[in-house]
Amino acid sequence: MNRREYVRNLAASPVGIALGAVAVSVGGFLGIRVGPVVGLVSALATLAGFLIVLSIAGVGSALAASEQSRRAWAAARSRLDAARDARNRLASLRVPDPEIKALLELVATRGAAYLSACESARSHDPLAEDALAESVSIADLYLKELDGAATEKRYGLADADPFADAKARTGSALRAQAAVVEKATLDLSGGLSSADRMEIKESL
Repeated sequence: MNRREYVRNLAASPVGIALGAVAVSVGGFLGIRVGPVVGLVSALATLAGFLIVLSIAGVGSALAASEQSRRAWAAARSRLDAARDARNRLASLRVPDPEIKALLELVATRGAAYLSACESARSHDPLAEDALAESVSIADLYLKELDGAATEKRYGLADADPFADAKARTGSALRAQAAVVEKATLDLSGGLSSADRMEIKESL
C-alpha cells in the first residue's frame, strides 16, 4: 500500500469518516464565525492533524489495512455471486450420462466448499471462479453435442460439426476444473484439508 492508498483508506475507514465529520464541524463553526477561508483551512488542518496522530500512534496502518480489506472483499462479492450462480447451474443440469452427471455434481460440490471457504477467509481466488464458469461452458458444449447428435440420428443426417470423443474430453476437462476449485479451497483454508482440521480439533 503506497502513501496515497494509505491516506485514502485511512480517511475512508469508519474512524476516518468520524474524524472527518469532526473536522467539518470545526471548519463550519470557524467559517461562520471568522470566514469561509479560515473555516476551510481549519477543517483541512484538523483532519490532517487527526490522521497524523493516528499514524504516529500506530493505529493508522491497522485502520487503513482493515479498510483496504473491506473494500477488496466488497469488490469480490460480485464475482462470488457469479460463481454461486455457476455452481447452482452445474448442480441443476440434467445430463443423461451418469459419469458426466457425477463429474458436474463433483464440481458443484467443490464449488459449494469453495464459496464457504471464501466466506470464512473473507477472500477469494479468481482461478476458482473462472473454473466454475468454464465448467458451465464445458457442460453446455457437451449438451449441445448430444442434442446435435440426436437430431442427426433422427433424420439420418451426416455429422456437420464432429466432436470426437466428446464424453472422454468433457470428463477430462471437468476433472481439471474440479482440481482447480479444490486447490483454491485448500489454499483459502490455510492449506489444511477437512481431515487435517479434524485431527487438530481432536488433539486439543
